[in-house]
Amino acid sequence: MFFARRSAASARQLLRNQPQRRFDSHSAHHHAEPVKEAFGRSFYVTVGTFASAYVLYRLTELNKQADGQSWIGNLIQKYTPSEKVFEERNAIRTLAMEKAAHDRHLFQSQGPRVAFELKQPEVSFNSAPPFNVAAGSSVDLSHVTAHYERQNMEREEARVARMQDGKVVSIYD
Repeated sequence: MFFARRSAASARQLLRNQPQRRFDSHSAHHHAEPVKEAFGRSFYVTVGTFASAYVLYRLTELNKQADGQSWIGNLIQKYTPSEKVFEERNAIRTLAMEKAAHDRHLFQSQGPRVAFELKQPEVSFNSAPPFNVAAGSSVDLSHVTAHYERQNMEREEARVARMQDGKVVSIYD
């Protein structure tokens, strides 16, 4: 019951705020005064554009019949680059795109390294603190150290040999 009273009050408020309806028809018999309507500026611009385009076309046709080519055709030919220029541009762009595609395929085909080279293997393997280590559990890693020292020595000898032959490509080789 309380909800019905509240909704009736809000409906009454809505009806109060609406404008009144008038059903008289005296405004239907009123006629507006006649207005003189002229062609606008756009009409004259359009007609002038078509007329000047037609006159220009007829003049170029007359020149074309007399000389063999119209002055508009000569003007277009004067400012149009030759086909050789387009062929050179296309060849340069094609080479650049092929090089970029090759580089992209090269970089995307390379995955991360599976194994990491150890720069100082003795430090990496023996870096744990000596607390709570059972007696006799440490391992002799001298053969691992000898292997990496031998590998580094071979690389150094190969680098020096390349430098003596004069085949060094960069300072990092």
